[in-house]
Amino acid sequence: MKNNVTTLMAAFVLVVLTVDTTIASSLEQWLVPTKYIESGHAAIIAAVDKAVGSEKDPVKRAVKIHDFVRDEIRFGWSSAFYNQSASQVLDTGYGFCNTKGTLFVAMLRAAGIPARQHFVSINAEIIADFISPGSAYVDHSYAEVFLDGKWLSVDSYIVDSHLFNSARAVLIRESRKIGYGIHQNGSLEWDGISDSFAQFVNDGAHPNLTKTDFGIFADVGEFYASGKAINKLGAIGKLFFSIAKSGANKKIEKLRVESE
Repeated sequence: MKNNVTTLMAAFVLVVLTVDTTIASSLEQWLVPTKYIESGHAAIIAAVDKAVGSEKDPVKRAVKIHDFVRDEIRFGWSSAFYNQSASQVLDTGYGFCNTKGTLFVAMLRAAGIPARQHFVSINAEIIADFISPGSAYVDHSYAEVFLDGKWLSVDSYIVDSHLFNSARAVLIRESRKIGYGIHQNGSLEWDGISDSFAQFVNDGAHPNLTKTDFGIFADVGEFYASGKAINKLGAIGKLFFSIAKSGANKKIEKLRVESE
């Protein structure tokens, strides 16, 4: 009887160790740098140090990084569109879902927290007050962050606090669910324990919020190279965008200052 118990315990320990090793192995790919997710870049490491300070708890570190990306990198577009590495986004000082996501994931990985980008489509109405993309849906990404043994989905880092608060007030006044860069039911806060969205609030309040789940990609470059993207810009598109983004950023700033 004693030998049987010992054998069972040994088998249980072996299974647990095997599972832990498998999980660790599967998470490794979400900790390494890519062309865009420059988690080993000196500027990214310095930004993490600035954001988290002496905090050691992984959940609190993740939340501090979230808040840093949300407010230190304002919502807006650069002429490069999606084609910016994490350090370039940091240097630019503003970005949208895909570029701020690149920075957020890079900083999390630099802090030793597994993270990745999940790509979906989102109704273009959410940004139409600022810019017209010429399509009914646009490419969107949110981050998936591995904390306390589970993946959490979050995009509440995308829109900075001042813009979010002004945008929500206008949406309520206009009786609209999405627009001005946000979802009225969205949040700009994240506790590191549950999911949180500022844009991709797929709660049914807007019946046509999303159409396609593109899945997880190594980074934004791989996604646009896959041919699945809706808004990959050609030469003419890039020219139009370089002009349109300036007007969009002016509209964003005008709305933002209403809450500052």
